[in-house]
Amino acid sequence: MVAWGVTGERVDRAGNGTPDWDGETVDPTALVRQLHSRKATDGEQLPHRVDDCYRGNITELALPAVDATVTRVDTGGDDTFDPPTTLQEGTYLLTMQARAAGSDGDSPLDIDDDVRMHVKFDGPASIHSAGTTSVIAFHEWTSVTLGFVWETNAERPHLQVPATPVGIATAITHLSGAHYTMKPSRSHPELRGHPPIVTTGETTRIPETVRQNRPDTGITLHVPECEAELLVSAPLAYYLGAEVVVEPRDSALLTTEDGSVRVSFDAWPSLQEGVAALLRKVFYLDCQVRRVDPTESGSRISSALSLDPDTVRSLSPAGRLERYVDVSDEAVNSILPEWPLSTYVSPEPERVRSLPFLLDRLSLIYLPDSSQLDREELLDRTLADSYLSRGAAERPPIIQPTLREGQLHTWLALGNPIDACKTLPEAYVNRYRCQTRDSNDQRVAVVLNDEEMADEHTAVTEIYRAADLPMDVRVRESLSVSELADVFEQPTDFVHFIGHCDDAGLRCPDGNLALSSLSNARTQTFFLNACGSYDEGLDLVSQGAVAGAVTLTDVLDKHAALVGTTFARLLSNGFSIQRALELARRRIMMCKDYAVVGDGTYSIMPSPAQPAVVWLSESDAGFDVRCTVVSPERPGESYRLPFDDSTALNGEQTSHSLNRSELVAALNRTSLPVIYDGEFHWSDDLAPRLATDF
Repeated sequence: MVAWGVTGERVDRAGNGTPDWDGETVDPTALVRQLHSRKATDGEQLPHRVDDCYRGNITELALPAVDATVTRVDTGGDDTFDPPTTLQEGTYLLTMQARAAGSDGDSPLDIDDDVRMHVKFDGPASIHSAGTTSVIAFHEWTSVTLGFVWETNAERPHLQVPATPVGIATAITHLSGAHYTMKPSRSHPELRGHPPIVTTGETTRIPETVRQNRPDTGITLHVPECEAELLVSAPLAYYLGAEVVVEPRDSALLTTEDGSVRVSFDAWPSLQEGVAALLRKVFYLDCQVRRVDPTESGSRISSALSLDPDTVRSLSPAGRLERYVDVSDEAVNSILPEWPLSTYVSPEPERVRSLPFLLDRLSLIYLPDSSQLDREELLDRTLADSYLSRGAAERPPIIQPTLREGQLHTWLALGNPIDACKTLPEAYVNRYRCQTRDSNDQRVAVVLNDEEMADEHTAVTEIYRAADLPMDVRVRESLSVSELADVFEQPTDFVHFIGHCDDAGLRCPDGNLALSSLSNARTQTFFLNACGSYDEGLDLVSQGAVAGAVTLTDVLDKHAALVGTTFARLLSNGFSIQRALELARRRIMMCKDYAVVGDGTYSIMPSPAQPAVVWLSESDAGFDVRCTVVSPERPGESYRLPFDDSTALNGEQTSHSLNRSELVAALNRTSLPVIYDGEFHWSDDLAPRLATDF
């Protein structure tokens, strides 16, 4: 809550007077919403650019954000503090970040944009966290200046660099300005914004706002003049806020300004493992010492890590890096969570355009390495002859990628991989475009173009309509070529097509629709549950879609129904496209027949509160339960586990031992995927079966 005293005249953007808040106590959400529509004063008193600025007298201010960084500005900004803290006399700037409701799940803000807040004030004061708010308290009425930066996708800055090693280095150097703080809390996704968009051209153009936001960390990454090494090093440099410098050298070198850190990486190709290992280590240790959620701090630090969270939080970025480098690799590697996502990127200069989107997901980046599969190997992996025969002369080969660290894998290179999502640069641009739309309701179209698959059609439709979610579900049957084209060209969040496909496209009563012929696809995501729809799915991504599920070959109608209905339920529960299909295809033996194209990290609904998958097996004492949390769009997030009140980091696997009654009670409390004896179940469906066996 906030007691807000107004000083001076204020008018809103329509020229109307504002309510008199003097002495009134209002909810912080209501305050932010009211301030969002009113202009008070300019932001010259703040050291950062802001969109709206206000001044007022307060005794206590509670703002809807759980993490804050405080800097003393009258001493040159060298002194920083993490709440809770007591501040003596001096001038301070508090910076925090909160997200709009619906942008990435639950949010204390009921507004439409993400918002960064700056509060300038004079001490003495105290700051502490209270649930989902940060509270500044004063001994007496004190004047404060409050600035807001309203961040929308449409206004995200663009920078231009040449498609050269130096240009790539320049882009990476400036992308880390997306971090809202360089404290350990930047490991939490709420404290990392989307990096600026990168375009390529003959000259370098860096907007002034991008230059101002670039952190001065004193960390430099020296990289050989090589596109491959720059792309692979980008995630580490981005997270550390390092300046990237291209030099005539044999291998990459990470240094700090004061000389306290000097990490030499092995020459190519070992550099890939080296930068990934250091990023995982630094990121994980930041997750341990940060103070974003009060339940996370302190107890997660093991004695083997020999870190004092309070001390580490007080260090500069370079100082923390020095401290982390000294921590035993062996101690860290034994407890590291699995990294959510890895992307395999062909080393082309133009790939710099895709970096902002990969870094937004904090994906590890590797160069693609694979082996081709011959016909016998394809058949051994359940890919039938039809894939080899349909358009074989023009079709890129099916390949077996060499997969490295990561739970999910994306292939941004030539070839059609198994066990990895095949994506295109257009998919990331389409994701960026889709995130700017205004509608809160999810628009779902279910199309049945094969009467023999009516059972899947009925089940899928019931799943979408039964979901307690803002979905507008429209059902269509036996569409003509022009009618089906219209479905894909209308603004739609998800199209679930049930039917058949051949070389000419998706089959309709009057012919075939080739999705490459669409003038402008406005479908965000899709499931083309039709035989051999892989190429059509790629064409749909090229035409404007973000991602979708497809088949590599002919599939049995019964199998299609099992995968389709499970996929629908997972998607409506907030799972990403790739994670949903990975789980759904466990329903059938011929699981390799299904694949994802586009940006598989995308989801049409907010991530579930518990994006966990449960692995269940019987034991002498009852049941052994393993929980794995995977949310590829939220690296660094922590989640409550369904079996106790503990938390787990994204990618972390936890083990529990429960007796039958405890397990049944836990499964009845939630709805999540369970793999029991190798088979897929929903927890609320499995619980009655286990209770009956009791």
